[in-house]
Order: sequence, then structure tokens, then C-alpha cells
Amino acid sequence: MNISNLNYESAHSYTKCASDNEIKKVVEPFFPKFDRLIKFYVKFNCFFFILILAELITLILSFRFLAESAWLAFGFGFIFLTLFSYFILRFYFQAQKATHLEELKNSYEKQCKTLFRYEEGNVDKQVTLANAYCKLANSLHKKEAKAFKLPSFIASNAKTLNNSIEKFSSWFLYEDVHKMQELLLMAAVNEHIKGVKCEPTSQHAHAALANAYVMLSGLYAQFKNKKRSEGTAFFSENLIATMNQKFRATAERAIEEFKIICDYAPDDPWVHKQLGFSYHDLNMPLEEIKEYEIVLKLIPDDKDTMYKLGVLYFSQGFNAKGLRLYEELKNINQKKADELIKFYAVYSPF
Repeated sequence: MNISNLNYESAHSYTKCASDNEIKKVVEPFFPKFDRLIKFYVKFNCFFFILILAELITLILSFRFLAESAWLAFGFGFIFLTLFSYFILRFYFQAQKATHLEELKNSYEKQCKTLFRYEEGNVDKQVTLANAYCKLANSLHKKEAKAFKLPSFIASNAKTLNNSIEKFSSWFLYEDVHKMQELLLMAAVNEHIKGVKCEPTSQHAHAALANAYVMLSGLYAQFKNKKRSEGTAFFSENLIATMNQKFRATAERAIEEFKIICDYAPDDPWVHKQLGFSYHDLNMPLEEIKEYEIVLKLIPDDKDTMYKLGVLYFSQGFNAKGLRLYEELKNINQKKADELIKFYAVYSPF
């Protein structure tokens, strides 16, 4: 398990200030508005693509008749005018898209505050609003692939076509859906920060903030190893680098919050496991090892932690420690011990 696998329910299970039915009252009306917004940009691109293609086909078919007349120049002129109009309008709409997404998020926030009778400084209300943000962000998972769908009676008999449409939809809409999720999760983080300011010594407040950071960093982690062949949007090197920077910065903030919790509850194995997960995603194996060693001191017969720590020992070249852990694990769970020994001597310093 890594930090990107933590979901809404596990991240916010410590308190429940509003039922799912209450949150659905504001979540469900959001989707039609969001669908219209993101589909508009797809339809805009498709319209100009079809228009330019039709103009080119018409010009090619009529080339013989127009070759010696002024209409040929007009034909090329129309095509260049269409291209020019497309790029001008596309630039304008791209600039407006971020504003429209922000306005949509603000509209959702306003509806939530009205429904939950939000009060600034009321920790329960702040947590409720943060949960509503996270609930919607979680509901948008893979929304891009489902934006355009064939009718059910056609989709059941044309799976290949349906898969192609899903890939097309993902290709164009992934970044828009990702941006909306980012706005929502950042808003959730801000609400939890308010909660920490109201209750600076509350372990629950710091745990909620840490998990909000975990969810946000998990969103950025989705950009890792994305390829065009996967049917999702094509990401430039600059975008991937930016998202990796955001991922590291957010994951490090989560670690700081977990460290604060650790100061208050140094003997809570959950905190050390969360730190281990975070260090794993940040590729910090030595720090990860320290956390799992603490977990084993607190829970000596935790076979899952023993396995993870054994894999880390072998992968970092600590074979003696790994073998000792293998012997202990063999007495508890032979199957996991057999899986663990496969990692023996995988470490290579060269």
C-alpha cells in the first residue's frame, strides 16, 4: 500500500459530521454543470476539426475546376481564416477554463456551506465541509473516461468502439478533471488547516490534515509514468516535472503532520505505518526502515510489517538483518516467509 491508495473513507473516518445522503444533495447537482463545462471544450475542438477537414476535402475535390481562377486563392484564404479563428478562440477559452472551474468549485462550496450551516471557527463544520470537498473529488475519479458514452444497447454490442470512445474521452478530459480534483482537495487542506489553528494540540485535527495532504499528493502521483499508449492524455515533460515537484512538496507536508502526531503519541503504530508509507513513496528507504522497526517493537508479531521490513533489508543490502527477520517470520507465516526469501541478494551496489 502507498499513499496514493488511501481513499476518502479511510482518510476521514475519524469523524463524521454529515451523512453521505446529506453530501449527495450537493454532489449530484454538481455533475451536470461540470459535464457541460468540460464537454464544451471537446465539442469546440471537434467542430473546428470537422470544419477544417471539410474545407480541405472540398478544396481538393474542386482543385481541378478552381486551378485557373481566383476562387482557389479564396479557398486557401478560408482555410487560413478558419485556422486563425480556431487558435485565437482556443487561446481565449483556455484562459477562461481555469476561471470557470474555480467558479464551479466556489458554487459547490456555497451550496455546502448553506446546507451544513457552516460557521467559521466551528471545527465540526470545517471538517464537514472538508469531507464534502473530498467526497466530490473522490467521485470524480476516472470521470474523464465516462464523459462520452454510447447508448447502453449499442455499448453492449460494440465493446471495441465503446473502449475507443473512453480512450478519446480520457485523452481530452484528463487534465480538466484532475484540475477540478486539485481545487477541491486544496480547499479541503485549507479547511483542515483552519481546524488545526482552532485546536493546535488535537491529534485528530493533525491526522485529518495529514490525510488531506496524503490525498492531494496521491492525486499528483497519478502523473507518474503516464504514457500516450495508456489511452490517457499525453503529458509534456514540463507538466510531469511540475506534478512531481508538487507531489514531493505535498508528501513532505504530510510527513511533518505525522511527525507532530508522533510527538503526541509515540507508541501509536498507526502513525509510524503512515510515515513508512510516505517515506516509501518519496523513495527514502532508510527512513522507511526506521519506522517499520518501531512498528515491530510495538507489534512484534505483525507479519505484514515483518515482510515489508524484510524486503527493505534485502533491497538495501542488510542481508543479515533480513535473514533474522525471515527466521522469525517463518515461525508465524510460512507462506510470507517463502515470498520474503525471494528478495535475498537483490541488492546491487553497482
